Amino acid sequence: MATTAQRSYSDVPEGKGLISFEEAMEVLSRDERFKATVYAMNTLLVEKGIYSPEEFEFHFRHWAQKVKK
Repeated sequence: MATTAQRSYSDVPEGKGLISFEEAMEVLSRDERFKATVYAMNTLLVEKGIYSPEEFEFHFRHWAQKVKK
């Protein structure tokens, strides 16, 4: 289940809040929801120190190379 904790991020304009999860689900297409999920998961994993952006890029490139063979 999604958390309701409020976080402050520098890319959110001052005095503005994020849209609700439910609103985001309504306004995004299926493809956009998938992209948002990948973005959110990667952001969390980098912030938590599970992997670095460089490690992500390496594995991304590795997968792309494998599927292009």
